[in-house]
Amino acid sequence: MKLKNISRYVAPSSRVVMTIVIFLFVVSILQGIAIEVGYEITRMLTETKRKRPPAEPTKELSEAEKKLWRIRRSGKNFLPDGTIHLTYRVGLTPGRKGEPEKVQIYDANDTLVWQGPANENPYEYLSWSDAQRFRRHLFTDKSLKRIQMITPEFSQVLEIPVRAQDGTKQVWRYLPSSDLFVGYRLDGQKIGFLGSTGFARSKSEAKPFGRFKFQSTWNPAEASEPTVLWQTARRIYQINFQKQNIRVLFESPEANIKAVVLRECRPEATQTPEAPKIQYRPTIRCLTEDGKHHLIMRNPEQKLTITVPDDRWGGALQFAATRHSIFLLRRDSEIRLPYLKSSKLILEWLRRFEGKPHKEWVELYRVDDNGKLHLINRFDWTVPADFRFRATVFRLRVIRATAAVSAPLYDLAWYLLGREFFTQRYRGNDFVSSLTRMIADVRPQSSILNWVLALAMMGFAFWHGWPRRTSRAKFVFWLVFVGAFNLLGLLTYLALNHTALIKCRACGRRRGLAQVNCARCGVELPAPERGKLDLISNN
Repeated sequence: MKLKNISRYVAPSSRVVMTIVIFLFVVSILQGIAIEVGYEITRMLTETKRKRPPAEPTKELSEAEKKLWRIRRSGKNFLPDGTIHLTYRVGLTPGRKGEPEKVQIYDANDTLVWQGPANENPYEYLSWSDAQRFRRHLFTDKSLKRIQMITPEFSQVLEIPVRAQDGTKQVWRYLPSSDLFVGYRLDGQKIGFLGSTGFARSKSEAKPFGRFKFQSTWNPAEASEPTVLWQTARRIYQINFQKQNIRVLFESPEANIKAVVLRECRPEATQTPEAPKIQYRPTIRCLTEDGKHHLIMRNPEQKLTITVPDDRWGGALQFAATRHSIFLLRRDSEIRLPYLKSSKLILEWLRRFEGKPHKEWVELYRVDDNGKLHLINRFDWTVPADFRFRATVFRLRVIRATAAVSAPLYDLAWYLLGREFFTQRYRGNDFVSSLTRMIADVRPQSSILNWVLALAMMGFAFWHGWPRRTSRAKFVFWLVFVGAFNLLGLLTYLALNHTALIKCRACGRRRGLAQVNCARCGVELPAPERGKLDLISNN
């Protein structure tokens, strides 16, 4: 191949690639807009229903309906012995300011056991450190990426100031490129490096921690100041900058850490005589991607690994470790979705409960020293039909309709790369997280509608391209291309292959102008007749 002829081969391919990229952005933007519009409509409808004040039960309601109405709106609280109380907030007296809210406390048999101001409640219930499911920590890998901007004028670094044992002040700066901490005194003199194996004088001797996930503070019993918890993909380190000491608190050899939840704990010296009767232990809860829950506790030190029965338990658990027991609280309902692989199965699941009442329940377990669960108490109640079903079903239908025109290659990428690949990318920066979430939403999931539309578009491309074909190989390529990329493929095909049609002078059938010879009879295009004003003569 001569160098001067390279453009003859590169230009057509570049034209196809650029056209694909342009239409990919166009189709993706339109799909994203449709999905976001569906989401916003769902959110507005749900918020409107949620913010609307619930009507008080009227006299027309039966006693059983009033009971269900009150139970649904009551808090479900457990005592350390496993007894459940339903705390129903009566509200404030109209026109009286500064008056504490009144509550009524019922037992599981709907017997009133106490009523009065909320601040005079004689019972102390178990409290749960992770009442909000998997709370976001203040400083995560996303926070670190936000402060590391491109321009040096605005970029920032993570610095941790400490007071050393000799009373001098130090600053430890994190180096993202090396996954190490470097320490400086206030006069600018370098102290050394901290890595996964501890303190080192030089950077070459220090071992990196690994990819950063989140950092928080921790209160070990032997430290006068909070130390730093530093999480990587599979480890949690305790870093004592004062003593320049590194300790591995937790390591998961089989799966990455999915979430970490800390219970607010303080050294015993700071506890006051007015401290609550239930004394809680400092606890770190780690959820790994294999579905196991790991508890790291202090006072006394203890580590437990809890394997839940199935995937439905994963995100609906809360833990509390007291001086004498470890408790697990599980809230669940019939409508909570299990892990389903396609939006079609999710729609089928939701339609089972659309417009129908469903059951909800709460369970209290005690965890023994071997990590096994023992059911202490369970309470369930009936919830009437919820509007959220219709809103969720509407959003899923929008997603399915949008995904119907997506390329089946999205499904191929999903299966080849694996679901865990996309799950990990959700925790990346905002752009990557949004992109992977969009791919997860718009992938067709091998739906019948997607295949029907793909075949219909291939049929249209066949009807359009048959009279315009220039070669059989090129014609077959474009048919396969349209089938593989669906709407994106059809738009690309039309942009690159749409030519005018004329009637062949020999066979009388339609033919395109892209080829000199007719694709059916082989007759050449007719030459234009010469006129009197033509500048080029026969000579």
